[in-house]
Amino acid sequence: MMNNLSIRQQALVNVCKKANSTCDVGCDHGYIGVTLLENKKTNFLIATDISAPSAKKTEILLQQKNQQQNADVRVGDGLQTIKTGEAPEQIIIAGMGGKEIVHILSEYKNTQQTKHFVFQPMNELVFFRKYLSDNNIKIKKDIVIFDKKFYHIITATPSKQTLSPFKTKWGVSSKFRDNNYYLWLNEKEKKIKKIISNLPKNSEKTKMFNSCLNDIKKIKATKGAKKC
Repeated sequence: MMNNLSIRQQALVNVCKKANSTCDVGCDHGYIGVTLLENKKTNFLIATDISAPSAKKTEILLQQKNQQQNADVRVGDGLQTIKTGEAPEQIIIAGMGGKEIVHILSEYKNTQQTKHFVFQPMNELVFFRKYLSDNNIKIKKDIVIFDKKFYHIITATPSKQTLSPFKTKWGVSSKFRDNNYYLWLNEKEKKIKKIISNLPKNSEKTKMFNSCLNDIKKIKATKGAKKC
């Protein structure tokens, strides 16, 4: 069994569902995909990476764990390696920028056939959530974890969902506001205040950032209230 997963990698494994087939995009060393196979959370793994050396690392790990018969490692861009007629039940895209993940999804024609998505965008959270909302991909979980830095993990499924600008910016539901979320929010607040201190008082940017601070104040005011 894999025992060298980082907190971030383990969190990604934890939110994966049991699936007949899983595609791990940007598989790198293959730790997440191999763990899913070993834990029987997937019967078959499609591991893809645009980097041939990274894909080779996954192949080596699969051989070491005697799981090569349950996987197919492919070199290619995003989900373009998925063959005609294939439709992985579960797709993982982690460790990439939000716009890069959107680009990968926008070029894939079978998103509505995927039962479960696991995303871990490194940035552009507002842009990313809005894309999912606009393209009939419903966010199910929207959590924050800490592994030397804060990471956002989003799970989703094909379904309609309309997100308000507030939820698009700060997350889909208060039920995911755990301690890590509030720690991330505190860090966000500090950064915004520092930015404001270097801006003209009545500039449009100052007004925008002050609006964010008001949002944060509202969220903190509901801490401990009934989750919805």
